[in-house]
Amino acid sequence: MSMRPKTCVVKKRFSVPLPAKPILANRQICIFGDSHIACLRYAVVNRLTPRRFVDIEFWGTAGNRFRHLAYRDGAIRPTDAFTARRFAAINSKGREELRPDDFEMMLFMGCRTRVNGLFMDFLHRAHHPGLFLSTGVKREMVRAHLRHHYCYQFAMGFAAQARARILYAPVSLQTAGIGPDLPAGFEDAVRGTAPARAAIWQLIAEVMAEDGITLLAQDDKTVVQGCFTDPAFAVNLGVERQDSTHKNAAYGAIVLEQALNLLHAMPAPAGTVQTVKPRPKPAVSEPALQEDAP
Repeated sequence: MSMRPKTCVVKKRFSVPLPAKPILANRQICIFGDSHIACLRYAVVNRLTPRRFVDIEFWGTAGNRFRHLAYRDGAIRPTDAFTARRFAAINSKGREELRPDDFEMMLFMGCRTRVNGLFMDFLHRAHHPGLFLSTGVKREMVRAHLRHHYCYQFAMGFAAQARARILYAPVSLQTAGIGPDLPAGFEDAVRGTAPARAAIWQLIAEVMAEDGITLLAQDDKTVVQGCFTDPAFAVNLGVERQDSTHKNAAYGAIVLEQALNLLHAMPAPAGTVQTVKPRPKPAVSEPALQEDAP
């Protein structure tokens, strides 16, 4: 019986390289503001708002250095080197100036723009027929008030460039139980109703829309006593420091969710991840927050 040697058949396999899967960039949003951006930063640090596939940059600073800014050549620029370093230290990429080109959306947060005076005035007048103001007069008051603020002028400049969607969230209403009571002549503002507040926000939104800006109105579930913010959203040690303007991470999460919902609703630019509205995470109790005063 003959033994035939075993043969090994080697089959060549030719692999065809698959096309490389494109690396998609995240959606881009920048939050610009003064000390009021702190509540948003705390919300991000404590992961109170889902932000999958979204890169969030902050650019701002607290204190008087925030006034050392100018709008030149389509950018917001610090007017001196010290201020530039202060802003760069806040930003994850060390930006010393801010342009809308690198972002899909920009949120102006606080930015020294207070509207509580408008609310106190309009809500009080609603209960006194002799103090009636027409919608047209109120509109002009709102327009003059907004355009008086230099940061709002910055926002108008960015909006005119049409490179990013510009959102604006004014300083929140004063926290109830902290700071001074309503000034004389505005006592009946505490009788303000949700529909009356909504009408004022709508007026502000319409004026901003004329300037190409989207208003982020204060969520009415955070409002109590007609024209105050619920103390549940007060900044840590707010009572001790008599700080009625700054808010905590829970408030920041509400504002951030509003902004991200608008971002997710926008068509994604080519080369970026097409996001969908994420599922919210379970609420985190206030003691778990890593927070201190701004």
